[in-house]
Amino acid sequence: MNTCKKCGTDLPEGFNFCPICGRAVVKRQSTKKRGNGQGTVIQLPNGKWKALVTLGYYTDEKGKRHCKRRCQTFQKKTDAINALSKLSSDPRKEIKQKLTFKELYDKWLPTHNAGKSTMDCYKAAIKHFEDIWFLRISDIDVDDLQECLDNCPAGKRTRENMRAVVGLMYKYGIPRHVIPDNLNLAPFLTVTGEDAAHRESFTDIEIEKIRKATGSVPFANYIYCMIYTGFRPSEFLSLSVSDYDKQHNALVGGAKTTAGKGRTVTISPKIKKLVADQATGTGALFPDTDGKAWDLRTFTEKAFYPALEQIGINNPMVEIAGGIKRHKYSPHTCRHTFSTLMKRTAGADKDKLALIGHTSTEMLRYYQDVSYADLERITNAI
Repeated sequence: MNTCKKCGTDLPEGFNFCPICGRAVVKRQSTKKRGNGQGTVIQLPNGKWKALVTLGYYTDEKGKRHCKRRCQTFQKKTDAINALSKLSSDPRKEIKQKLTFKELYDKWLPTHNAGKSTMDCYKAAIKHFEDIWFLRISDIDVDDLQECLDNCPAGKRTRENMRAVVGLMYKYGIPRHVIPDNLNLAPFLTVTGEDAAHRESFTDIEIEKIRKATGSVPFANYIYCMIYTGFRPSEFLSLSVSDYDKQHNALVGGAKTTAGKGRTVTISPKIKKLVADQATGTGALFPDTDGKAWDLRTFTEKAFYPALEQIGINNPMVEIAGGIKRHKYSPHTCRHTFSTLMKRTAGADKDKLALIGHTSTEMLRYYQDVSYADLERITNAI
């Protein structure tokens, strides 16, 4: 029953005006249960319920604005309400975000029109990214790309083509919602002859601080293991318990090569117990707090940076190539540190290449005869 706001008379349902004072009745409105953009549920004349969400707006070639919606009809209101979240999501988005570097290249290639010589240059350049072909494009950061440029044995012109083809791929992927944050990483890449940003590694003192914090600071053990395995951050976070080879004291993982095999990294005595402690059950070897595999961005923001702060390692913002600013230390610093430690350690170049994961076709023949014993001599000495 409504009450007249003016005279206080109780009004039966159906009255639009107060019979005493004539004031219009203000009907009570139910509390809104869903926020803007979360969709709505409408009852149809036939008694069924329609779940309706607005995906966005677009303007046609005549300048007329249209609303793009998605809807589905249900017998019950509860089913329609439960369907709103699913209707609001783009089922293609998750598929797109799982695209690998090579898959994005394969999709871009037929769309690009250029002369035969130019296209041949791009096809030659993409081969030097083989180390990261099978990494998800959403997991690749500027360090992954820059590392491929730095390791390219060809001349400066080839490296310029590498940067050019990356830029074209990212420009193709951005409007298709494949590239996170719509950020083209190509302008931040440098080739020989340009001023490149100095790559930082952890100092011996900082490594010792991280070691001492492994039992007290959350995820310090993850960082310490990253330092002594040398995996790319996204490779490390994608390791599963099944990738731990206890018999050979090794981890088998990383970006997949064209041969379809992950690389083998023997485990240093410094982290043997830490890895063994993680290798229980199934699933991710280094999971998040919910037991699931991390994505690189969340790990960086929620685990890596906070851990360094608690450990007492200063990590200021610095400017790198292209004017972009970021922290001095990132998860990729662990890989740089591993490489630095290997430089101090005696060992065959082919074994070091196998551990760090440079798998270009030019190098495959060079380290085909790598053995566990050869790898262990290096990781045991690091």
